[in-house]
Amino acid sequence: MHVLKDKKILKTKRPRQLWISLAAFVVFIVGIVLLLQPWRTIKTVNINTMMIPTDKIATYANINQKTPYWRIVGQTKFIAQHIVRQDDQIDSAQVTLQGNNVNIDIVEKVTAGYVEQGHNWYIINREGMFKKVQTPEGNAPVYANFKTNKDVKKLAKAFVSLELTLRQNISQIIFSPNKDNANRLIIIMNDGNTVYATLDTFGKKINYYPGIAAQMPVKGIVDLQFGAYSYAYGTSQANTTNKKSDHKDKQK
Repeated sequence: MHVLKDKKILKTKRPRQLWISLAAFVVFIVGIVLLLQPWRTIKTVNINTMMIPTDKIATYANINQKTPYWRIVGQTKFIAQHIVRQDDQIDSAQVTLQGNNVNIDIVEKVTAGYVEQGHNWYIINREGMFKKVQTPEGNAPVYANFKTNKDVKKLAKAFVSLELTLRQNISQIIFSPNKDNANRLIIIMNDGNTVYATLDTFGKKINYYPGIAAQMPVKGIVDLQFGAYSYAYGTSQANTTNKKSDHKDKQK
């Protein structure tokens, strides 16, 4: 009798366990479907880059407006790593998924400049690290007369933060202290002007240069050491208009 009762209990438990397992499996499948949403596609792809064409980045990422949503969700880090591996000019990439929109932010490798030390040339990257090269390639300024690598690194990090057009206009940066300014920089511009600046404020004040240069009737000096004004080569008379604008800047 006990054996028969045990068999009945087992028969009763097995269907119950089967239904519980089946229900758990269904819930799992439904959860996966809701998570991946196979019917959903990417609507927009926003790519932030400087020199590398956006269509090339899109090709590296293999993402477009018809890409299934499930291919992106949970895979953003992998996609970012894949993008970096595709191009030596890419320093890092970040891929974010917001709703049906994909944002791809690219940080490109920027040459911060070149410096000659001990009859050898070194290329400087955005972090201020040095790497030996044969000769400068002409795609970044040459640094001269700097006494310490610390100052070179500081200047390099400020340089890479500038707008591309401004970076491309800087040909040479010379450390040239005098009695009035122990951290004076002389900056040779490709457009024919010369800039006087200070190491500590270079990254901020050099951004005034395009506006000042646009108002200069002839080529000359743009002095950004203690103010922001200009004057023609061969004169010492500062441009009155720029002096006034500098005074207003100081009051802000």
